[in-house]
Amino acid sequence: MRFTTIAALAALGAASALSPALADPVTREQAKADYHQAKADAVKSQIQKEDAQEEANANQADAASAQAQANVAQAGASELKSQADAVQTQADIAQNQANDSKTQAQDAQARADQATANRDAAIDRAEDARETARNN
Repeated sequence: MRFTTIAALAALGAASALSPALADPVTREQAKADYHQAKADAVKSQIQKEDAQEEANANQADAASAQAQANVAQAGASELKSQADAVQTQADIAQNQANDSKTQAQDAQARADQATANRDAAIDRAEDARETARNN
């Protein structure tokens, strides 16, 4: 719209030199007013553009700051994940060792049970042998 007004002013200026009807004072004053309004609109638009650019720059800076914070948080999370993985590995190793110990304990218990059975059988045989020896 502003450019249309400016173009119209330029056309009016060119036409006023050619047409005496456009040269009357009312038309000239209206053209001057339109010209000055168009200039004011152009200045206002430039200010709005600069304000919008400043706001965009501020938003860009905020976004960069937020991204930097997100990167730091991600790095922290990665470090914590690495630590958790290391602790999990240690827990897995301890669990495997506990399972091995349990298996060894079960084997030792089975040997102890067998030894108890062997001892009980030996005691029974010894008593049988004593009985036999007394009876003879």
